[in-house]
Amino acid sequence: MEGLTDKLTNYQQIVQQLLMGYAEVKPAYGEIEVETIFDTQQNHYQIVHLGWQHKRWVHHCIMHLDIRLGENLDCLQFNGA
Repeated sequence: MEGLTDKLTNYQQIVQQLLMGYAEVKPAYGEIEVETIFDTQQNHYQIVHLGWQHKRWVHHCIMHLDIRLGENLDCLQFNGA
């Protein structure tokens, strides 16, 4: 049976690859950078848009994922708002 550490490492790799793929898509407007944020200690992962659009500063969390491992349930929390 897969250990908790192995399972967590596997989930972390999958989430990081997924977000890096999404981060390759640049916005078609403004001078916007796309950043990935990986907190592997607390298992929080984000894609953030930041930069300038029409002389206004933009700083938006585009996607936020958390990995939650439980005794009987594993969960991936997602907020794409």
